[in-house]
Amino acid sequence: MKLKSLFIAILLLSGINGIMSCSGSRENEVFDTAESLMETHPDSALSILKGVDKSQLHSKAAQARYALLMSMALDKNVIDTTTFDVLQPAIDYYLKKGSPDEKLRTYYYQGRIFQNKGDKDNALKSFIKGLDEAPQSKDSLCIARTLVAQGGLYYEFHDLDDYMHNYLEAAKIYREYSYKPQEFNSLLNALNGAILLEDESRTDSLLNLFDTESLSDDQLHKFKGYKLSHISKFGSKEDVSKFISNQDNITGLDINGYLNLAYAYNKTGENNRALQILNAVDESGLGYDSLKYLSISVSVLKDLGDFKGAFERYWDFNYRMDLIDESKFEQKAQSMEEKHEMELQAKNDSERKTKIIWGCVGGIVILAMGVCLLVSLMRSNKTKRDLAVQKSKTTELENERLRYEKDMAQQNAKIVELENEKLKADKDLADREAKNIQLENEKLKYDKEIAIKNARIAQLENEKLKSDKELADQRAKAIQLENENLAHRVEALENESESLKKLLENHNEIPDEVRHAIRIRIDMLNSLLASHISDNKEYGKSYDTLVKELTENTKEFMNSNRLAFQMSYPRFIRYFEDHGLTIDEINYVCLYAIGLRGKEICNYMKKRSHVNMSSAIRQKLGIDKHETNIGIYVRKLLKEL
Repeated sequence: MKLKSLFIAILLLSGINGIMSCSGSRENEVFDTAESLMETHPDSALSILKGVDKSQLHSKAAQARYALLMSMALDKNVIDTTTFDVLQPAIDYYLKKGSPDEKLRTYYYQGRIFQNKGDKDNALKSFIKGLDEAPQSKDSLCIARTLVAQGGLYYEFHDLDDYMHNYLEAAKIYREYSYKPQEFNSLLNALNGAILLEDESRTDSLLNLFDTESLSDDQLHKFKGYKLSHISKFGSKEDVSKFISNQDNITGLDINGYLNLAYAYNKTGENNRALQILNAVDESGLGYDSLKYLSISVSVLKDLGDFKGAFERYWDFNYRMDLIDESKFEQKAQSMEEKHEMELQAKNDSERKTKIIWGCVGGIVILAMGVCLLVSLMRSNKTKRDLAVQKSKTTELENERLRYEKDMAQQNAKIVELENEKLKADKDLADREAKNIQLENEKLKYDKEIAIKNARIAQLENEKLKSDKELADQRAKAIQLENENLAHRVEALENESESLKKLLENHNEIPDEVRHAIRIRIDMLNSLLASHISDNKEYGKSYDTLVKELTENTKEFMNSNRLAFQMSYPRFIRYFEDHGLTIDEINYVCLYAIGLRGKEICNYMKKRSHVNMSSAIRQKLGIDKHETNIGIYVRKLLKEL
């Protein structure tokens, strides 16, 4: 009966295994068919997978493969999901037991779902973990897609070096498989990264890789925009003008390409056209690079003289850059915290292994002692039996027995000694455990101090950011005041120039020497105005030349200066003539009128008679030498008359 029951059980097990094998084989055939169609006909692959009865998938391996293939099919059919309902079985199974290819694919589609949810940090972590499996993986296309997805996140995080590197690596993989559209898209992104990093040599080498006849319309529009950005950033003004004059180069640009066109017009000095393009881009409602838009706007508005608008755009640009820098700092702090947690986990694992080892050693010691005790007991029992049998033996045998008992006593003493050593070992072990507890307490105290220090560092960083912001506000106000003062000075110079021009136009009877002095003043003012308005030092050179030529001849300059004041402020000169001042004395007074001080006038005239002339003028004007400074008196008189 027993043999018959065993035979029936073996038959049942064989039948069940056969059924499960057939079912698993049929499922694998369906999955293999869907996977083979995934790249070329993803819609067909999705239809096949939808026809699978998930309730018949009993093994976790089958459930995981179905979940991964269904996630791939949904993604390739542009059906974005924001939940892990479909992919979760693959995450639970493959991330623990999967091959490198299966782990890579699972991490990739996990990252895609995080992207759809807007969780960029977890998406980036998933892609990084997926690429950790890349050296052992054979799925090169999935590696390329992971690099592309990760590169897009690096661009959003403004990590331009990694952004360019990822797309270059992806382009190499697509080139090996002759995936031209994907290769060119990757190269376009790498080209954009090289331009943003201002890497001219890398940009030139990337431009040479493009065959424009093989590009799609969208790719061609992007390529034109990037080439325009390259010419604007690295070329001369003439190169930019020549490039944009060719309408084929700027036809059909995408929205960011028009930003590059606005930058090109700014570089050529056509700022009104640049402003029109910027306004059109802002009103289009399409997505564009806001940082690039703000940086170009600052330059255009500044060149157009709209300093207020330029400052507002500059402020907005800096604010966004501060947010980006703050985000980078938070990501770096988060990665440091994760690294610290991994180190703590490794330390805990090491301590746990140490405890296990010591436990095993203790168990071995106890087992050895038990064996020794058992052997001792066995020997003791044997001795008792021998003594019971040989009671009638001779005295020699009794002596031998006594000698044997003495040996046994020595062995017992050794056992006691071993027991004492065991107690000592237990005490040492207890001391070590106490030290471990003390070390743990010290570690907790150290961790607490580190946390307090980190909080203080964060507080100091916030205070520094606040201080930097206040300093930026103060600098902005200082720049605004400086611009306003510059505008007032330029306006005063313009008024003086116009006043002198009107004198020449309305007074034909002006003597030639006076007219000549006024013309020199007008030329000097015009040169100075041109230098201030254009911020071009070349205009200031002519002003410097006129000043040098005029002031080197002291007598001629003082006469010219007096004649200019005589036409601009006739009552001022007449006042001194009425008080009997000579021409030389009036020339001397006019030096005070233009703002010079007594010491500066003495150095300029190179005469020791400066003090005598000053005393003579004070007497004629009735000014006490202790009453007031003659320079203050003259400039006050000039304002009143």
